[in-house]
Amino acid sequence: MKRNKILISLALVVLLASVLACTIGSSGGGNTSPEPMPGLAGKWRDVYEGTVHTIVWTGTTYKVTSSVNDESGRYEILSEEWDGNTFTFVYRVPDGADVTIECVSVRGDELDINWWSTNGNSGEDVFYREP
Repeated sequence: MKRNKILISLALVVLLASVLACTIGSSGGGNTSPEPMPGLAGKWRDVYEGTVHTIVWTGTTYKVTSSVNDESGRYEILSEEWDGNTFTFVYRVPDGADVTIECVSVRGDELDINWWSTNGNSGEDVFYREP
């Protein structure tokens, strides 16, 4: 009888340990890593241009899933680069100019960026997080 209680107790401990291990493993583990530029993933509004850029973290790199202008619609994404410190992407506007966005830092709901375009314009700006 005493031996059965020990075996049952041991079986319960193994079962609980297995459940705990499965729970921890399914809560974001795997081959993904935490976002290296915390908060960059999200929807960002360029108020001046009326464009929302949606950025995701794939677990290994950042990616722009869409850049949509309020009037012109979806812009073509030409390239994206995450160098381990800075995320840069390029999109094309309807007049044929290519615009490069360099994400510098995230401050809460504000994204500091540098930008330049093939038509010779450039500057600094702040994009604002969309809900």
